[in-house]
Amino acid sequence: MPPVEVEVKFYAMLRDIAGKKAETVSLLLKSSVRDLLDLLVARYGEEFERYIYDAEKQLRSYLSYMLNGININSLDGFDTMLTSTSTASMASTRC
Repeated sequence: MPPVEVEVKFYAMLRDIAGKKAETVSLLLKSSVRDLLDLLVARYGEEFERYIYDAEKQLRSYLSYMLNGININSLDGFDTMLTSTSTASMASTRC
């Protein structure tokens, strides 16, 4: 089966940490938002991880994570499944 290709858009500090505005990432079929975040943490390292997660690995309150323009909290949270038409946006209100 072909992988899932997801467009990821970074805003504010996350753009600085990632060093880019957007990228397309490949994940296995049936991957979730959690899988995407794990891939991004592996790719961008400890600074990225500390910025998006607290000590309990919960999204920090200043982070807004959207999938196709909808906050993941209105979907299935981290368990929301991704498709090749998915666009994930990560934005921070923290300076």
